[in-house]
Amino acid sequence: MQRIFAPIMNKALLCIGTNEDTETNLRLCHQLLNSSFGGISYSDTSVTTPYGAHYKNDFLNQLAVIYTDQDKEEVRLKLKSIERQIGRESHDKEKGIVKIDIDLVIWNDEVLKPADISRSYIVDLLPSLKK
Repeated sequence: MQRIFAPIMNKALLCIGTNEDTETNLRLCHQLLNSSFGGISYSDTSVTTPYGAHYKNDFLNQLAVIYTDQDKEEVRLKLKSIERQIGRESHDKEKGIVKIDIDLVIWNDEVLKPADISRSYIVDLLPSLKK
């Protein structure tokens, strides 16, 4: 008898933010995430004033849950690649521009960004997330 094992699925919470060309950048982010990971659930969106004085524009924020058989480092690299594809450049933050920021906040049961998890936009958006 042949046994087939399903790959171990990791669950990750992503936090997405953009403060430039927000609707277009979020839409492109969805396309790239959807083509990289299967079965993504997205929260509602929220508009927030930025943390930090050098940001000029409000942020459009959203959460996403992904399930993947990739490991944590593969996912991190993929998220950084998506950010670059959308046009994020290292010097943009100095100008207060965030074309897209995709943070890996929770990996399975491990909180990777403890300071972020209590921010109002994450707390406010979590209930709307279809897990």
